[in-house]
Amino acid sequence: MDGDPMTQALSHFINDAGWLAPLYYVGSFLATALLPFIPTPVVGALGGKAFGFLPAVAYGILGLGLGAFVGLTLARRIGRPLLLLLVRRDALAEWEELLGIRSVVVWGAVFFLLNLDFMVLLSGLTSLSLTELWIAAMIARTPWLIASAWLGSALLVSDTVLWLSLILLVPLLYLLNRLRPRLRHWLVRFGPSRRLSGAPDDDDRVS
Repeated sequence: MDGDPMTQALSHFINDAGWLAPLYYVGSFLATALLPFIPTPVVGALGGKAFGFLPAVAYGILGLGLGAFVGLTLARRIGRPLLLLLVRRDALAEWEELLGIRSVVVWGAVFFLLNLDFMVLLSGLTSLSLTELWIAAMIARTPWLIASAWLGSALLVSDTVLWLSLILLVPLLYLLNRLRPRLRHWLVRFGPSRRLSGAPDDDDRVS
């Protein structure tokens, strides 16, 4: 295992960074919150490998919290122009029907089933309470963080296992991508919704 260049490089990076290493790890979650093409579970798995299971979960919860806070706040304050800068217009159009959902519980199901940072950003465009959306995001996404940190600490013991895990992840991602439209339509039908008017009603605004 000592001869694996990628795992060695990760260990050297953590050792060289010293006390800044946890800050880099937390900052990675902020990056995933604003750059949706970076998968959060990968960051959690690498954290599990670098720090061990419990520290990776503890730092990761802090990172998830900060990322959700920043994403929700920017989406609410800057809104649609911000999302159009971060994601393709056709990707936003694909998910826009979710903006009619008026249930924090259903948004929590969205966060758990899809586990995409883009979903947290998108939910910030609704008129629901940012605090409630943040709590829902934390409750729904923490199990994914725990699972990915465990995966990293227990299984990513060598470059061979790392590459094998990434290869096995490809068909899983393909399957999830195929199921994603059905999940989205099911969630839209399940959740209380309203016709979008372009802006929240005055009595629904939450500062």
